[in-house]
Amino acid sequence: MYKLKSVSKLTLILISIVLLFSSCGITDPIVVKVKEKYSIDLPWGSMPSKNLNSAASLEYSLPGTDYFIYVIDESKEAFKKTLVDNKITEQFSNNLEGYTSLALLNIKNKLKEAKVSEIKDIKINNLNAKKAEMKGKINGVDLYYSITSIQGKDSYYQIISWRKDKSDFERKEIMDNTIFTFKEL
Repeated sequence: MYKLKSVSKLTLILISIVLLFSSCGITDPIVVKVKEKYSIDLPWGSMPSKNLNSAASLEYSLPGTDYFIYVIDESKEAFKKTLVDNKITEQFSNNLEGYTSLALLNIKNKLKEAKVSEIKDIKINNLNAKKAEMKGKINGVDLYYSITSIQGKDSYYQIISWRKDKSDFERKEIMDNTIFTFKEL
């Protein structure tokens, strides 16, 4: 009879653990739709944030971690106007390449000892995109950035995510996987 009670308790604990993880959908991402313009899947547990970037249409962080993400969406016409108004049409072309270069420069200017990776051409749900990684310091803290620019039908999008730069490949994988869930609506 003692063994039966032990097995019953162990079985009950195992069933409880399985139910907890399966019912919580702990690995299921959070699908966020923004202004009926785009959607993106964020890691489970992500929470809305504020003050990451004043131009962002989406700002989230993963509480208890050093993971942050924001998305900026900008019409192609607004980008063209930015180039003309700031008289930088010679430095930045009015296309995805120019948009990406300007986005990278804006982040690089905020960092000390900034190092930018090669810019890679990628596809995200049939949209042309460019992706780069950047490392640098802010207030003495080493940071790692993933910067992706996407060309939509009438808009450009920037997906910027970052974390403290340390040997945390799991978070880098989350950052990389998140960008490929982006969909223009």
